Amino acid sequence: MLKVAQITDLHLLPEREQLMDLPVMERFERVLAHAHAFDPDAYFLTGDFCAREPKEWVFEWLAPRLKALGKPTILLPGNHDDREMMRRQLDLPGTGNDPIVQELHLGEQSFLFLDTRYAEVGEDQVDWLRGKFEQYPEAHVVMHHPPIKMGLPFMDDNYSLRGAGPLQSLLRERPDNVHVFCGHYHCGRTVRDENLLVHLCPPTSFFIKPHAEAFEQDFLPPAYQQLIWTNEDHLRVIPVFVTESPAVESE
Repeated sequence: MLKVAQITDLHLLPEREQLMDLPVMERFERVLAHAHAFDPDAYFLTGDFCAREPKEWVFEWLAPRLKALGKPTILLPGNHDDREMMRRQLDLPGTGNDPIVQELHLGEQSFLFLDTRYAEVGEDQVDWLRGKFEQYPEAHVVMHHPPIKMGLPFMDDNYSLRGAGPLQSLLRERPDNVHVFCGHYHCGRTVRDENLLVHLCPPTSFFIKPHAEAFEQDFLPPAYQQLIWTNEDHLRVIPVFVTESPAVESE
């Protein structure tokens, strides 16, 4: 069995500050404690670590907490983040403001991570992904923005991935189903489109009502997503809403 904890859309502010009347730092710490108790084989943090504009203290604050988890931890920038800040504070590949593309292989599963910091996936990333699919034809894709519209009017109409055609074409060329794990939409759901199964991870911070055409906040507990591959290679995607922090024993 393989277990992954996906955590997304933290939108962190200093401890005593709130975002939309939510203590976002406390909500993230509650989720992180619950995910730690889940004891995953890896953590995927899929972007929007900063609340509004990028702040370097966010990544400096995160670095020791993520290192203490003692498991592979992959971080992707969201549209509220800064690649150079992330690279200065975290162990991430590449240099400067270049896209942060990564790969991870756990047991029988391979994961390819794209960078949608600017709400797009350029030609270089599509070419990189095509080459990796030749090596790992059954790989899963992880990114901040979903590659397709997800049926949430406010986000689809205002904040969806731009110029997604080449990426969509590549994904739909795959002979088998492709699982894509995303955040960004501040809602949890899975949408199938041809051979694509796109899984939205619910956020630790604020939620958006899924059927609202204008922004409307949904008041739900902080959440994350458990991804479990069974011994039969079946995938279970489980959204987890965290109402209380579990007790975590110190080692």
